[in-house]
Amino acid sequence: MITIDVKSFLVYLLLIALIVFVIYLTVMAKNLVQTVKSLNVVLKDTEEITKIASERVVQLDGVADEVQDAVSEVAKSVKGRQNIIEALTNVVKTFGSVASVVNKKTEEPKMTRRK
Repeated sequence: MITIDVKSFLVYLLLIALIVFVIYLTVMAKNLVQTVKSLNVVLKDTEEITKIASERVVQLDGVADEVQDAVSEVAKSVKGRQNIIEALTNVVKTFGSVASVVNKKTEEPKMTRRK
């Protein structure tokens, strides 16, 4: 007949559980390293996109000021306070500014995704 000591059985069971737990922690650490690497790539891409967006906002802010000036000049000319030719000149300058922003946008190289 086989006799099993309960105390030995519990010790062996505890050792097996400990080994399984160590394997589980190892797999979890490996997955965590892969996740951190992926997160670093995403954060770098986000940094580049934020930089580009802030540059565009600054450019468009200047264009918006010029459009506002041109519209106010046209309004003044309609009221008879300014010559219509000067107002049209300001409008043409505004469209030139908008065109230069669009041209800069098409001239910049496209971002490539990192792998």
